[in-house]
Amino acid sequence: MMPTNQQIAQRLRYQANQLARTGDNLYRVRAYRQAALTVLALPEELATLLATNQQALEQLPGIGKRLAKTLASYLTNSSTGARA
Repeated sequence: MMPTNQQIAQRLRYQANQLARTGDNLYRVRAYRQAALTVLALPEELATLLATNQQALEQLPGIGKRLAKTLASYLTNSSTGARA
């Protein structure tokens, strides 16, 4: 079963907190937090958007190539039962 936008946003916030705890780059931490807000604001599920067009993730505000790949891996790994 594909994760909901709420679950993906929760995972992004968790990752941001982990990065902040380890002293990672502040801009990277902010990017993960912004991505969480972007995912929550989507009118459709991220899984639907990804199925339609993989480059569509990069078109979302605050989502670059690296975060788009992270989001895609969250969806892919969740659908196969693995955890990223």
